[in-house]
Amino acid sequence: MESFRRTFRSRRDYSAINPVLKYFLFFENFLIWLAGLAMTAIGAYVLYMKKKVVKDAFDFFLDPSTLMCTGGAIVVFITFFGCMGALRENTCFLKTYNYVLSFIFLGELVLVILIFVFYYVPESRHQLGIFPQDSLRNAINKYGVVDDDDMVSLIDNIQKTLQCCGLADSEEGYKDWNNNPYYNCTKHNQSPEACSVPASCCKVKPGEEINVLCGRKVMQASENDKIISDGPSISRINKAGCVRALGTWIQTNAMVLGGILLGILLPQMFVMCLSRTLRDQIKSQKAKWGRQRRYQDNPAFDRH
Repeated sequence: MESFRRTFRSRRDYSAINPVLKYFLFFENFLIWLAGLAMTAIGAYVLYMKKKVVKDAFDFFLDPSTLMCTGGAIVVFITFFGCMGALRENTCFLKTYNYVLSFIFLGELVLVILIFVFYYVPESRHQLGIFPQDSLRNAINKYGVVDDDDMVSLIDNIQKTLQCCGLADSEEGYKDWNNNPYYNCTKHNQSPEACSVPASCCKVKPGEEINVLCGRKVMQASENDKIISDGPSISRINKAGCVRALGTWIQTNAMVLGGILLGILLPQMFVMCLSRTLRDQIKSQKAKWGRQRRYQDNPAFDRH
């Protein structure tokens, strides 16, 4: 009987919660929480220094500081539940953390599917009615017009990285710049940039310095113009729009992109499974405590 009592008490004292799992989740979320807090602070500081006023969606999505601030705040919000849920063994927090991660995970899957559908099934773009090709031209219209250097830098970096010009899904995306009040090619436009495109549209060979004047008056040039040192030539710039260039990149680097997406999604799945496991362990431990209380309230249990 005494041996039975010792065995029963040792089982009661054994914790169902794995400390390695608990503190791994805590420190993992704590470190990400700190990173999110730093992102939020830096983004907010830049917004304050610029006195940024977000007037529409393009002001929001084409400004790195607003994206950094918003993304950091979301990270702080999510990891708070994971961090405190693991540390305090709070099943409600862990459940919220798991649900939010699941929602984000599903959203990422939908986004991945849409990206591949958009670029491998081109006719679906207009059928779904959510392709932002026409709306993207608003960003071109605001280039240099709105006093926002970050938006200008972002569009320039996109054009340089994807080797494109304009944002349209077209081989003549450079014509998007005809919608910009400084670059449009009309007889009423007295701007020095009239009929031109930004220097970020220019073709640059590795190791070469970019010629900031290579995009001047190219919308007046024809496809057959020869390249001359002081005259306009369409051959000097990347003509395809950035949406078209992005589609080409996706088709060319589908395997690489798939690997990157797996590298993002698999760790999320792993953390979701860990948080669910910890929540189940906490529930099991609480059930064990309930049995212990019943045992303490009924000492006669020792005699059975």
